[in-house]
Amino acid sequence: MNNKLIENLVTVNKNLIIPDYIIKYYSKLNLEGLSFILMIYFINQKENITFDINKISKDLNLEQSVVLGLINELNEKNYISIEMIKKNGIIEEFISVELFYNKICSLLIESKDENENNDIYSMFEQEFGRVLSPMEYQTINGWLENKIPVDLITAALKESVLSGVNNLRYIDKILFEWNKKGYKKVEDIKQKKDNKDDDYIEEIFDYDWINDDTK
Repeated sequence: MNNKLIENLVTVNKNLIIPDYIIKYYSKLNLEGLSFILMIYFINQKENITFDINKISKDLNLEQSVVLGLINELNEKNYISIEMIKKNGIIEEFISVELFYNKICSLLIESKDENENNDIYSMFEQEFGRVLSPMEYQTINGWLENKIPVDLITAALKESVLSGVNNLRYIDKILFEWNKKGYKKVEDIKQKKDNKDDDYIEEIFDYDWINDDTK
């Protein structure tokens, strides 16, 4: 009896798939309980999701009033939207999950940025040969918050290392001069150097960076 029941559950009933990105970012999605189940149900649909409360209610074994409440909740959280589509001359309502996928894409980009940030802290520690101080972490984080490209920060670090100066104030000065001259990417710096017109180097070395112990 039990074996037949289990076989029926495995072979006859339709299974909903939970993508791994849902599991990875579950804590950031702010979806729990029935709203989570309904979202999984929506993303498992292979075609446009018709706004058919009766069908959704039957598929999930939920009261129609509950389904309506959950759809409203997901709509307010900007995970789904209700679209009007004209089909065969008749306007029908469909549920779009495009907003949800946009949210996932944003989380993927955010995760990539976090990894890049962690990498740049490690790069500084490797080049300096020591652990960064809290103030140094704050300084680097300030550059990132001001949208200074990671490759530009890396280029400034390399220039600092080549000059034999392991000092964030020195690097900050380099970044300041580059920004003042309108350098937005590494290619701008390379082009300027090729033209042999980098007068910012003289300005930077006016200060005795090597004997400056402040961080």
